Amino acid sequence: MVFKWPSEWRDSDAMSYFISDFASTAVRPSRKLNFWSNLICAVCQYRKSPFVSISELKRCLAWRGVAPQCLEGVLEEMHNQKTVLKLEKLTETWSQWGLGVLVAPLTSVWRRFVIDTSEQKFVVISVLEECRSNLMSSVHYNDNLLFTIQEWNELALTFIHPNNLENLNTYLVFRCDIAVYGDPVSLVKVKAANKKTVSDISQIDIAIGKAKMTKSILSTQVKELSTKVNELLSAARKAKNKNEALSHLRRKKLYERSLLKREGALNNTESLLLQLQESQHNKTVLSTLKVGAEALKQNKVSLSEVDDIMDQLDEYKSYEDDLNSAMTSLDTTTDSDIGLSEELASLLAEDSEPPAKKQLQTREVIDLTEDTPDNSSFHDNSSFHANVLTSEELEELYSIQQELENAPAPPVQLDRSQAAREEFDDVEHPVEREAPPKEMTARLSPELRRKPGRKLVGILLE
Repeated sequence: MVFKWPSEWRDSDAMSYFISDFASTAVRPSRKLNFWSNLICAVCQYRKSPFVSISELKRCLAWRGVAPQCLEGVLEEMHNQKTVLKLEKLTETWSQWGLGVLVAPLTSVWRRFVIDTSEQKFVVISVLEECRSNLMSSVHYNDNLLFTIQEWNELALTFIHPNNLENLNTYLVFRCDIAVYGDPVSLVKVKAANKKTVSDISQIDIAIGKAKMTKSILSTQVKELSTKVNELLSAARKAKNKNEALSHLRRKKLYERSLLKREGALNNTESLLLQLQESQHNKTVLSTLKVGAEALKQNKVSLSEVDDIMDQLDEYKSYEDDLNSAMTSLDTTTDSDIGLSEELASLLAEDSEPPAKKQLQTREVIDLTEDTPDNSSFHDNSSFHANVLTSEELEELYSIQQELENAPAPPVQLDRSQAAREEFDDVEHPVEREAPPKEMTARLSPELRRKPGRKLVGILLE
């Protein structure tokens, strides 16, 4: 992966301004500060090296062979903003901080005139925290918290530069993320994911660590001895005489005996390691069960409380049953329900009548002059309509019928022409018939007009 420089890196005018020193220590342009601070963080992240010095930065950030002249001022400003710290300030305790405040006037003069500040180590906090987070996430993902120093270094080097490995371990110990054992360090224990600090290294952890280291050493020796046995066997096959071949075979025999011993020791070590890991696992399970037992003991419920609660539930249930039985025994029937039942029976009787009869009874406006196409269908129902009309209404209808019969008929002239016949046969435009005088129909009383069966007047009078 190639590092991507900013776009200003190809602009000569812009870079001539950026690599120049600040005109004044009191006034430092924010544009230049932001450019170099972002570039320093990007370069340190790309190199996996959060620990840098001024000389290293000048060498890495040189533009066309010219080192930036403003790096000291940029690092000082980043130090004031807490984005960059001096290496000795990274793991500083409260007592060290108090001592540093007391001797600060002397140390500032000493460093200015005696100590070479170009080799002063600085730490980019954002890059360091990113390396730490990635390393801890990898450990928790594999669910292995105990490492030998060789295993730990191999894992850590995937996230940080080898030159910064010791400083990273020091910072992790200061943050209580890891605990180390031995001088020199031979065992590293990492804190669990759900813990704030790492637990102390126990005797079983030390035994497991030593078993792992012994296993690693024996595995390496077994591989070397196996390779040596194969080489001697190949040399015996290629020997020029018998004595040389016998010499190679004797040496091969010795290496084979040593190989068998190493393999036996490796098997025993692996068996011991498995037993130790199983014992540690049992200890963890036992600790979990102990915590669970304490929680159950604190949250236990007495039998008397359970009996009281069950009695209360039974009482509430009996009360609800009595309430429901009282609600269902209420008689909500009134006199109005009897009238509603009679009205419902009459509606059902009306729905059961023939459709033709219901139509005759429900029609309100009927023209007496309307021509009935087929009177034969109404003769069967004459008794029904006779029962509907009263005797006075029948006498009035008889008188109207007599007047209609005695009225002079209008002269009818028959046109025998072909056009008249076509007009008479036209279904869509039938010939209109002359209606009887309106004064004849007006003599009917309003009550008679509203009676059903007014179309049957002519049939009833016959």
